[in-house]
This record gives sequence, C-alpha cells and structure tokens, in this order.
Amino acid sequence: MQRIQLEADEELTRKEYLKRKKKNTKSLQKRSKITYIMIGIFALLIIYIMIQVYVYKRYNNFKYSAGEELEAQKVYNIFFVTEGYTYDPVYSLSSIHSNGFTEQSIYTNSGLSEITVTKDYIYGIKEEGIYRLSRSTNEFEMLIENNVLKYVLKDHMIYFITRDEKRVKSYDINTKEIKDFDVVDAYEILVDSNYVFVVRDDKTKKIIVRFDKNGENKFEMATDANVSYMIQDDTKIYFINKNDENKIYEIGKDGNQLQKLADIVGKSDKGDIKEVDGSKYMFINQNELYFINVQDGNTLWKINLETKETSKVISVAVEILQNVDNTIFYKINREMGVYLYNYDTKFMSLVTKRRVKEFYVDNYTEVGEVQMTSQSE
Repeated sequence: MQRIQLEADEELTRKEYLKRKKKNTKSLQKRSKITYIMIGIFALLIIYIMIQVYVYKRYNNFKYSAGEELEAQKVYNIFFVTEGYTYDPVYSLSSIHSNGFTEQSIYTNSGLSEITVTKDYIYGIKEEGIYRLSRSTNEFEMLIENNVLKYVLKDHMIYFITRDEKRVKSYDINTKEIKDFDVVDAYEILVDSNYVFVVRDDKTKKIIVRFDKNGENKFEMATDANVSYMIQDDTKIYFINKNDENKIYEIGKDGNQLQKLADIVGKSDKGDIKEVDGSKYMFINQNELYFINVQDGNTLWKINLETKETSKVISVAVEILQNVDNTIFYKINREMGVYLYNYDTKFMSLVTKRRVKEFYVDNYTEVGEVQMTSQSE
C-alpha cells in the first residue's frame, strides 16, 4: 500500500489525511485501468496478427488450399538456387514440389548458377565453366573448364559465349568436340532445329545474326533495330527494340517482315545483358505473348498475336518467370520466394518462401519419380 509522504515540519489533520489518501487511491486505480487497457490492446493485436498470418497461408499456399482448382493443378518438381549472404556469394542447390511439400537440399555449396534441367542431369555454370550434376548419382562432371559467360542447351549440343571475346562456340556432349564460330561480341543465343540466332553488338546497336549449325550461311537480321532480350516460336523471333522506346517487335526467321507487334513496352537490358535470352521476361503460349509490362510497374500482361488485344494477368511486380504447360512460375521483385499461377483456372499459390536466386521447373519427370539424395562438397 502506498504511504502518504509528509515533510518534516508538516502537520496533517485526520480529515486532510483521509482526503489525500482517497485522491491517491483514485490515481492508482486510474493508472491500473490504463495498464490493463494497454495489455488488452496488445493481446488483441497479437491475436489479429496470428489470424492474418493463418489467412495468408490458407489462401496463398498450396498446403492450405482445397477445391477444384487445386485438384486440377499439376504438381511439378522445382530445382532452385539459393545465394549465401557473404561478400563472395556461395550458391546451393535445392528442390521442392510445386505444392510446397518435399523440400530437400540437393547439393550444399554446389556453386552452380544459370541452371538448366534435363531428365538425367542438372547443368549450370560454376567457376566460369560448364558442369553437370547427375540426378541419379549426384556426381559432378566438368564439361567445359572455363571462359564461359552464357550457354544454351539443345539436344546433345551446348552453344555458349566466351567471356573474353564474347565468341560463340559449341560443345558436343557425346564427342566432347568444341567448335568455334566466326561470331564475336555476342550477348544472346537462341537455337532451333535448323539455325543459331545470336544478338551481336555492332557498337552503336545490337542486331540479330543467323547461321546454320555448321556456322555457315551467316545472315544479318533486324539491322535497323537495337535488339534486347529475344524469344522465339516456330516461325518468328520476338524482341525488345531499344531504338523504339523498348517496344516489342517481331521478325520472321527468314529475316523478313520486321515490324512492331504493338505499342507495348517490355523489359530490356540496362547496359548489362544478364540472361542468355528473353525467356525469363516473356514467353508465348496458345498464340498469346506474355510479357513483363514495364509501363505498369513490371506486372505481367499478355497480348493476342492475332487481335492485338491486351490484358493484365498478374498484378504484382514480376522479376523473373518460367512457363510450363498452363502454369506460370515467378518471383516477385524484391521479395523472397516463388509463386505459381494457372492462367486457365486462375489458381494462385506460394510455392516456397526461401531466398531464391533462380529456379528451373522440371518438366521431364513426374513428381513421384524424383529421386535425389543430399550431398555436400
């Protein structure tokens, strides 16, 4: 009980004493009520946050979802690279099913980046060379020792760009033969059944150079454009034209019919072309081109290639993406994790909240067949 303090020379009547005591008691009761109210508000805030976290997980994670959309969604195996927090980052390889389950570490400190997945191997760049990791034994194999900037895999061939001259070369996985092509200052590569298409820097602009698999019949395309991040379908090349405010253009693979697709702006390089092509920023599916719309905060849009009608698909800022069947897998700009969105059923889900640097969806193997064990260097 709080006592009433008096000065040494102070005298106090009984009536005044009782009056002061009553006043102090009311003051204590008032402070106690405020304390209880604050504790109550804090407790309610904690409960609200917990409810919101639960709701977020329930509606944004495969694990908490139910319904026809979930049942119709195919489950894939996804390989992803995480980056350490050190000054010289260390890359590790992991996998997870697209329903959010069965996450496992495949190879700690693997060093692999720019990964590409086949039925039997995981390819990537490590210490400026190209390596592959066996999916059955987890054993590493060096294919090209060093001087690799970028690469693309096509059947049993690897086409790559060197770091020093930006020269285009090929590597035959079966015969181990390396072939030089008479093309330097290259920054992007596309390969189809007949040709190799390269974005070559001509100092004032970048153009497309096409040649056959033997390096012959070289042909320059899109010479009036400044090409950035190209993709392809069976008959055309689509790219960002930096000479026209980063609008998306198309050109036939025969070099004819160069034209602007529409007044739409895609993601271009800012002087540093990081990717081997534009497939992490746009793709084509069912006669529609999906693209990251820079004019709308890097949200994902699509355009019908016949009617030229455009519409928004995903309303968040997309950093990179990959399309498999009818599902888009993507990272949100400046956020961790990987999401998926089915553009037929409109089903959306969070796959993982890990700090993912890059990912590759395995479209070669049924989820039930995936068998890899963890291993460290």
